[in-house]
Amino acid sequence: MYMIRYVMSRIFVFWLSVAILVYGWFSNARLVNDGFGASEAFVKSLTKMDVSGKTETVIVHILHLGDLLVIGIIMLAVTFVLTALRNLVLGSGKQRMTVIKAVAHLLVLLVLAYVILAAVWWYDARRVNAWFDASTVLIGHVAMAIDPRGQLDLVLRTLGLPRHLVVACLMLALALVWEILKWALRGTRARLARSQASA
Repeated sequence: MYMIRYVMSRIFVFWLSVAILVYGWFSNARLVNDGFGASEAFVKSLTKMDVSGKTETVIVHILHLGDLLVIGIIMLAVTFVLTALRNLVLGSGKQRMTVIKAVAHLLVLLVLAYVILAAVWWYDARRVNAWFDASTVLIGHVAMAIDPRGQLDLVLRTLGLPRHLVVACLMLALALVWEILKWALRGTRARLARSQASA
């Protein structure tokens, strides 16, 4: 039950962040575009240490880390607000995640997902491109089902949703692996405690 809630909460945070991004683009496209521009400029400044320019080509122009940084910041803000509201309404307990822990957890997942995406692309660019292509096709089908005129599909492509979806899937996979490992370690500790108590 906990695992289902955990997965659903991560999926909810992602799609709520996407909805906020899309709504922001429709209500104030210039602000969103300025955000993307500032994010790209920041990422470019980080890649200036590589004089050859290869890092900038991969990170900025191929993997579009600047776009992914925008959705990541929105997800962090959404996680902060939702966790704070939940703890305010339900109270904070030992088993309930604090705001700082929830934001730190998501930040680690974001960074790891970006690192994995870059590493996989470095060794097998065709595989990452296939992920992006499959995600683009999927988003295109969903967008056309909602808006047959194709305007929504154009907006989602402009906002880089296919790339965001790939990163979100990597984050979800990492989160599931982490939770499964924690569950396995807890089970091992419990068995060891029982065996020591019976000895």
